[in-house]
Amino acid sequence: MPAPFCSVVLATRNRRASLARALAGLQRQEAPGPVELIVVDDGSTDDTPDLLAPLAAQGRLVALRTTGMGPAAARNRGFAVAGSGVVACTDDDCEVPPDWTARLALRLESTGAAAVGGRVRVPADAAVASRVSQAITNGFVTALNRDAAQATFLMSNNIAYRASALRDAGGFNEAFVGPGAEDRDLHLRLRQRGGRLVYADDIVVLHRPPLTAGGFLRQQLGYGRGARLYYDGLRPAAARPRHIGPRDYSRAFAAALADARPAERPVFLAGIVASQAAVLLGYLLGPRR
Repeated sequence: MPAPFCSVVLATRNRRASLARALAGLQRQEAPGPVELIVVDDGSTDDTPDLLAPLAAQGRLVALRTTGMGPAAARNRGFAVAGSGVVACTDDDCEVPPDWTARLALRLESTGAAAVGGRVRVPADAAVASRVSQAITNGFVTALNRDAAQATFLMSNNIAYRASALRDAGGFNEAFVGPGAEDRDLHLRLRQRGGRLVYADDIVVLHRPPLTAGGFLRQQLGYGRGARLYYDGLRPAAARPRHIGPRDYSRAFAAALADARPAERPVFLAGIVASQAAVLLGYLLGPRR
């Protein structure tokens, strides 16, 4: 059997319905060679195993099972069995286009980068909380990747890595037990080892996060906890990353507001304020060295 052209690692937990949509797109990939699909079920208690088992039996994917260790550890389990020199990641609430793996792999090859990440958007009919959340993230993508060939902020739901660079960096740090800054930590270590990150805004993934207002605040609180670990919890003071500066925050929030429909800008502004209050609280409560 030929070696895979690309391996895709997707971690999931209790998202059976959205996972089915994500898998449909991943199984329609148009690539120069086989695409290896690795799904890591991180302790689901719904019927996710019933969805994965027949697909694994048919050889359409590799199904792994972990015990609620968090996305960083779950992805690492997938990385460990990937058989390709290119490893892509997306999430269980994302839908990828048919040429996704081919374009990411081609961009890795043409740029010589350690990782290439694309743009993420939410559908126009998504809940306001979902659109505000993605607008904030996309705002930081805009602010921190002004030089796309020397990017510093890529998202783990639309990205491909050189497998050799992942191995050299040690994969995700499993001290991050929830979503939030685990990708920033990995990407910092890639850059510290001489790897380059490239942002490709023409490679687009559709994101459908099922966020309510309460879910949005819990998400932002988790991001703050992750940020505390990223900045203060893992490294001696001399090796800690620099905090994002006021100018980049201004650029990020201006870009987030620009994503809003004019009538919704007050709502988006309130969402940005609420998000930063939750991030700050999470940061204050987060783990310390």
